[in-house]
Amino acid sequence: MKRFYILLFFLSFFLFSVNGQQIGKWHFTSQGLPMYQYQGKLPFQALDNYGNDSHLPEDPYFLLGNYRLGLFTHVSGIFQFITAQRVWARINFNEERPNYGSNTACVSLKRRGKSELTELVGLGSIASDPQRTQRFFGVGFARYEYDLGEGVSCTRIISVKPSENVNEGTPSFLISVNMYNGGTAPIEMEYAESMPVNYVSMNMQLDSPLQRAMRYPVQICTGQDRQNAVAHIEACTNRFLILPSKHQRYVYDINPPSVFMYVNGDKNVDSSVNKNGDNGLKSVFRLSLKPGESRTLQIVIGLFDEEKYSSASHQAECFLQDADKSDSVGAFAALWKKYLPDLSHERDEVLRREMLWNAHMIEASAKYSEYYDETFIPQGSVYSYHFGDNIANRDHLQASLGACYYNPRLAKSCIRYVMKHSESDGEIKRGNSGFGYTPASIYKESDEQLYMFNAVSEYLRITGDYAFLDEEVYLYPAECKQKEKVLFLLQKYFIYLRDEVRTGPSGLVRLLNSDWADSFLHRYSPNKYEWSAESHLNTAMALAVFPKLIDCLRKSSREDVATFVKAVEEYRLQLETAYMKDLGSRSFSARAYLTPELRFGTDNVCIEPQAYLLQIPTLSTERKRIIYSYVKQCISDCEKIGIRNREQPLWDPKNGEDCGIWYSLEYPFLLGVATFDKVEARKLLHKFSFANFAKNYPQYWIGQWTAPDEINSTTYREGLYAFWISIPNYRYGFQGYCSHPHTWPIYCYYKLNE
Repeated sequence: MKRFYILLFFLSFFLFSVNGQQIGKWHFTSQGLPMYQYQGKLPFQALDNYGNDSHLPEDPYFLLGNYRLGLFTHVSGIFQFITAQRVWARINFNEERPNYGSNTACVSLKRRGKSELTELVGLGSIASDPQRTQRFFGVGFARYEYDLGEGVSCTRIISVKPSENVNEGTPSFLISVNMYNGGTAPIEMEYAESMPVNYVSMNMQLDSPLQRAMRYPVQICTGQDRQNAVAHIEACTNRFLILPSKHQRYVYDINPPSVFMYVNGDKNVDSSVNKNGDNGLKSVFRLSLKPGESRTLQIVIGLFDEEKYSSASHQAECFLQDADKSDSVGAFAALWKKYLPDLSHERDEVLRREMLWNAHMIEASAKYSEYYDETFIPQGSVYSYHFGDNIANRDHLQASLGACYYNPRLAKSCIRYVMKHSESDGEIKRGNSGFGYTPASIYKESDEQLYMFNAVSEYLRITGDYAFLDEEVYLYPAECKQKEKVLFLLQKYFIYLRDEVRTGPSGLVRLLNSDWADSFLHRYSPNKYEWSAESHLNTAMALAVFPKLIDCLRKSSREDVATFVKAVEEYRLQLETAYMKDLGSRSFSARAYLTPELRFGTDNVCIEPQAYLLQIPTLSTERKRIIYSYVKQCISDCEKIGIRNREQPLWDPKNGEDCGIWYSLEYPFLLGVATFDKVEARKLLHKFSFANFAKNYPQYWIGQWTAPDEINSTTYREGLYAFWISIPNYRYGFQGYCSHPHTWPIYCYYKLNE
């Protein structure tokens, strides 16, 4: 027995040393904005609840950005410079590993006649030592504080400026470096920062350079004043291709941007930008510091807008006009404060912190699309940052909901972006890849129109902007310049839903081969079941959304909506009759019928339809309470951080995705609960929070300040991501910054406060 306890002690010590590391803590800045201090070790390591490698990325990252710039700043100081204006691409792609960047920073100090070189960036640098480097990540900035010994310190702050309007934004970021001599003797030093320009689109990053369809060689021109250099990127083919004009949709980018680097040093600082190798840009500063003296160095890196600015120097100087050199929480903290919602009245610290954080994530992730000429909120995560896809459009529509409250211009642009994927018959394309290119797909989705009705209804209800119904948008493809008014498009969407998607044998909205669950039919042939498969999720959603749409159309005070309203109401009554007959006296809704005999979710609670069943306004409060009580004990009470997808897996018992916790499902469920019990809904909002995740899984970093679209439930490898991507090393897979964990909670927060 004694040996057993000794063994248990050492096992517990080992597990704590690997899993129990203190990852970090939250602060509020002087601006009242959230900031995370990362205190864990690098490379990051943790075990899952089976004692196996968690496969979490070893260099945690935080998102910065505006509508024309993306920047993932890693704890090690590595950054991923990203653009999505034409295609999703990394500007400084690291060929040794996907989903990573390549850059360096170092300081050389001359002490007692000897030079000492200190690397500041990378897993093998001083940044990995929490005793010598403090690392902070907040709204619009990442800050690294380095102790170089003998009183000498270096503070390196990366700042991004927010976008003031949709479709706009400065595609540049600032690296501010403050060198301080707290020692007793003068010191000479050199600071260098470099970045290779290796332009690779996400949809080609997993291919070797020679296997990629396109290559992008670089020509570098250095300014005569040595203050800036521009890397001009060319587009060349690696195989036989017929390239279109730069304005035509295409799977690859044939008009890549130019990249510049600019330096600005204090007086008595020798600064310059040079070419570094074949494709690199490098800034070098040489200076001397007396005891007690400090100097601030500035480096601007960005995409050069040759149409707007006459030179890279001019663009950088305009960019720096709003920069505050003295602010330790980013050069543009005051601007970020201005463009984020004012939540100073919120007394709940967790909600105030997380909703501000989520608002920043929305602003940082939203991207301008040159092809569609709109700004959209991408789903992100594996879809955008790994594969370079903008799918699915239903996700962009969900993401717009929270912005309706605090940034309606962004919400409307996001809705217009999806509308511009419309065919003339009311079909909405699933999404796009490359430059406005919609690839061939097996998916014939049945719910895009429902998500559109929900987004438009909420936008109109919240903003009162009924003039939106008269706005015109271009149909797909954009090159054809065919326009439709929004109201006319909404009518076409309804006709498409009613007459093309149609209803199945039980009178429920058909599934086709995809409702929200893209892979629901992955074990069955869509060719066989497409004609008979019915979706309870689609039908419940229609019954929850149509009343809002009808109410908004009536409040628009337009005479030309009467026949439209009548048709929607007739269809709603038809669906309600069929759905309620199918529901009967049961305590939860079924999930889907592929045929009248092949049924899912009749004896296994699935969350999908329950979320919208509870939102149906004609369902009595008493019935909603009975349904919620039963569903809660089946899929919610058993979970620590959320509500899992289903009571028991439909497919593989070890498939976390099938029985995982999906943010885009549990938050609509919360809204259903809110229709009859807002107190309980607020409890769910806390249960779904990042703070609650950190409380239950302090050993994991994914989930504490961002998350993918799904987190495993207690049924399998709880608290981790269910991998479905094909990649040799899962640590290199992109796991965070899906829009759902950020956009849904802020929407629900505002909704609960109405």
